[in-house]
This record gives sequence, structure tokens and C-alpha cells, in this order.
Amino acid sequence: MTRPITLIFSITFILFRNISIAQDDLKILEAKASRKDTKILTIQSLDGGKQKVKIIPDYVNRVLKINCLTDTIKIEDFWGVTPEIDILGGKFIQIQYEVRGGTGYALGNVLILCVRNNKLYEAMHVLRYTQSEIGDDATGDYNIKIKIDKNDKGSYILKVNIHDDFNSKSRPEKNYKYDNLSILNFDLSRNVFYSIKKDRYDTFISTFLKNHKNHKNKIPGNFPEIILGSETYYYFGNRWYTSQEDGELIEFDN
Repeated sequence: MTRPITLIFSITFILFRNISIAQDDLKILEAKASRKDTKILTIQSLDGGKQKVKIIPDYVNRVLKINCLTDTIKIEDFWGVTPEIDILGGKFIQIQYEVRGGTGYALGNVLILCVRNNKLYEAMHVLRYTQSEIGDDATGDYNIKIKIDKNDKGSYILKVNIHDDFNSKSRPEKNYKYDNLSILNFDLSRNVFYSIKKDRYDTFISTFLKNHKNHKNKIPGNFPEIILGSETYYYFGNRWYTSQEDGELIEFDN
């Protein structure tokens, strides 16, 4: 009896060892890919001068890191696909990155960064696209296309083309198709693009702490908003937020 049992343990050990080796090899390849895809870009800071920004797609830990001197932004909601990176107007960096979706659901975000006084600012951080399939019955497609320009006063603006559609065979009354152009102005005091600014008095922000507890803060004031079709974003303290069904705001990239 001992020999078959010993054989089973030996086979199991070999299988787990091979799996472990394969995982280690994958991490080594992902680390090499991270180093290869790391970019260092030079842009013009909003307060003048040149500024270097380092963008590191950490495929091993699924984190997108952006460094500028002593300031760092980390995007936790990052999937292991090489981000598309562009410089807009010499002063902004556009990063298009993928997010893990689910069965029949794909999505990606876009982050636009700028620098002032050696500090990184999320000038815009929004949903870039979603594509959904509900069996053989329904499909949905939301996407935006961004172009930077200047207005008649010489300030930067974003022209955002928005497309949104839904098509169902069994529920045609739900079908729609939406196309629109949204113009976003730039707030020089907050270093962000916006559609409108609103006074808010009964707004709560939900923050998920490391101990997984939900902490709520009431934040009154006047704040920029970005409205892109059915998607709306709210800016507080160098972070963008979206609204839940109960009206509370949660950080966009969490």
C-alpha cells in the first residue's frame, strides 16, 4: 500500500513544482516586459520649464505607476495590456489603459496628466470605452475620442466625441443610439478639464480603507464636473469620482 501512496505524493509534488516554476517564469517575463514598456516623457510644466514623467506598467502586480520627481500616482485598476501613451499639446500626457472586465464585457479608461510645481495632476480620468454582449440577444457599445485644441483666448480645450448605443432583439423598446460632441474647458487653478462647475452641499465621498471598511466624508463646495453622455465625473482633491445609485461618490479608478 505504501508504494502507490508514495507514487501519488511524488506525482503531486512534481506537478506543483512544475506549476510553481511556470509561474516564476511568467513573472520574470512580465518583469522584463514592464522594463521594456516603461516610458520617460518630457513635457512642459504648467508653471514653465521642462518636466520628466516616468510611466511604469507593472504587469507583475497589475499596477500602473506614474512618477514625477517625488510625486507618484498609482492606478490599481490596471490590466496587463501595454498602455497607449501620447503627448497632447506639449503639456499633457494621455494614457489609455485596459481594465479587467468580465464574461462578455470589455472596458478601458483614459487618464490625462499635467504637471505644476513638480506635482502630478489628473486633468481628466474617465471611462474610454465599454463593449458588452448579453448572449445572442443584446450588445452595447460606449466609446469616446479625444482631441486637444485651443479656444479663442489661447487656453487648452478638449473636444470629446461620444458614441453610445444599445441593441436588443427581444426588447427593441430599449434600443438607442447617441452621438454627441462635448467641449471641455481647462481650469487653471485646479489644473483639470471640466464641463460645468456646481455647488454641492449634501455630497458624501466613500473611501474604502485598507481594513476594507467604508469611510464616508461630507464634502461641501463648488467643484468641476465632466459630463460625457451617460457618464458623469466629479473632481475633489486631485481625484475623480463617479456617483453610485444612492448618490454617494466613489473614486473612479478603484
